[in-house]
Amino acid sequence: MSTHSPGGRHADHEALRALLHDALAELPSSNDPDAAARDVMRALDAYMEDGGSLPARQPRESPVTDFERQRLALGQDDKKWTLWLVLGAAVVTTITVVAVLSGGWPAALAVTAIWVAAILALTIAS
Repeated sequence: MSTHSPGGRHADHEALRALLHDALAELPSSNDPDAAARDVMRALDAYMEDGGSLPARQPRESPVTDFERQRLALGQDDKKWTLWLVLGAAVVTTITVVAVLSGGWPAALAVTAIWVAAILALTIAS
């Protein structure tokens, strides 16, 4: 149970917010960036302990090390397989064309066409 009256609680909360704002404003022009960063963190901790602006029962910050969730959310898993499939097909086709075609210009043109098609496929897939 809070001992603050509703008006006093709001004033305390606004004072902590102002303290955090001042600490953030002084951060770029500080002569001692480490001390200024510590001041910001202290002000932020005090503001968050007072209630901050987050809903109740939520963590202070979202997890940033859940790389699997981020990768799946961005759809990078599908892009990874598309990349390897296109590159693998281009390599196999290049080896086949070089083995089948004799002569410099026809083989060079065919290999160039294969890799141009592979690059186009990768740019379309991404």
